[in-house]
Amino acid sequence: MLYLQETLTCAAQSDFGTVEFADWELIGYYLNLFANYYAGYPWQILMSYSIAVCSIISLVVLFFMFVFRVWKQQRIKKKEKKMYSEYSGKLHHILGAAEMMTHEQILEILGKTEDEIRMTDAYYYANMLEEARMAMYEIVCLPNMQVLATTLGVCDRFTYQLLKHKDVFRTLQMLLMLQITVSEGLLANYVNHTNREIRMMARLNYITCSRNAPYRYLLVELNEEQPLYRPMILNYVFGWMMFQDRLMPNFLNLADRVENEDSAAFLVREVALWGKENEKEEVKDYFLDKRLKVRSAAIEVVATLGDVSAEDKLVESYFQQPEHIRQEVLRTLLALNSGKRTEFFKEAYEMSSSRETHAVALQCLYKYGNSGRRLFEIMRNEADEETRMLIDQVDSMILLEQLQVL
Repeated sequence: MLYLQETLTCAAQSDFGTVEFADWELIGYYLNLFANYYAGYPWQILMSYSIAVCSIISLVVLFFMFVFRVWKQQRIKKKEKKMYSEYSGKLHHILGAAEMMTHEQILEILGKTEDEIRMTDAYYYANMLEEARMAMYEIVCLPNMQVLATTLGVCDRFTYQLLKHKDVFRTLQMLLMLQITVSEGLLANYVNHTNREIRMMARLNYITCSRNAPYRYLLVELNEEQPLYRPMILNYVFGWMMFQDRLMPNFLNLADRVENEDSAAFLVREVALWGKENEKEEVKDYFLDKRLKVRSAAIEVVATLGDVSAEDKLVESYFQQPEHIRQEVLRTLLALNSGKRTEFFKEAYEMSSSRETHAVALQCLYKYGNSGRRLFEIMRNEADEETRMLIDQVDSMILLEQLQVL
């Protein structure tokens, strides 16, 4: 306190002698001095001067903040580069291993003790795991990701961020991408969050994190608006669940209950990848579903599975379909390529009133083996001038596609 008083003590010289100011009197003295100095100026000049001074001070502060930010970013990049060169190969080796490793085995490969690892911010390890996961995107499930993330302290970092509500969306996104599970209680605050993106990410994480009822929020989520990336994330999650031998949903049952048509079509398509055998058989019953997108999805599943046994039902449903789905049926029959539908392609051509469907039927006939090509040429020889022009166009277009492939 004495030091502060000595510091704030000042002697001011005037015509009447020396005047000493102490403590806060000194601040008041300089404020009064400043006010008296500019007292004679009009307010416009005072305002202009004040704005200029504030602008200069702000620019100086912003400049130093910018310099500090650049320095900080350069420091982070330098640190990341050093850690990448030290750990990248080891992390790829651990994640690429087919057998499960223990905590001790991972520490041995890393060549560090747990205390040495925890001396570095887990932020850097999380970024390296993200890079490694993206490099191994073709592998559906990495069995050592969970134990490696725990060893590196990444799980603790994500748990802390969720508890403290820090960078929540990014954290939930990283949990999904890295296939890391946390306590389902941590997600309780976010599965009904007011923010749409956070709510969706929390519900998708709930699938992987919950052992008791993983699909509790799936139906509710699927009935909400369909973001473009949700089907991709769900497909990724379902693949991980299957490889972990976890409980899989009944896709067709969900498709019947969901109200969102896009979501219902997505669920039907998932049958081709992760569905049970009985679901792959039942998908034929959706060729005449009241929802047109679901019909298209069911036809796509048959083509993906190469299910020749579905041909009869496809042909039966053909004339009850709108034109764009008829074209999908024709392409699916071509993909199945049983060799039994040559005459059907001709019939589809003759019965259709759509020029686009005419072209698709001719393309399928042309590509449908020797019998299809033979009938294609017969139809060309017997056609009138207008029809022959369309057939020639289809022939030229297919030849051009073949040349482009070569």
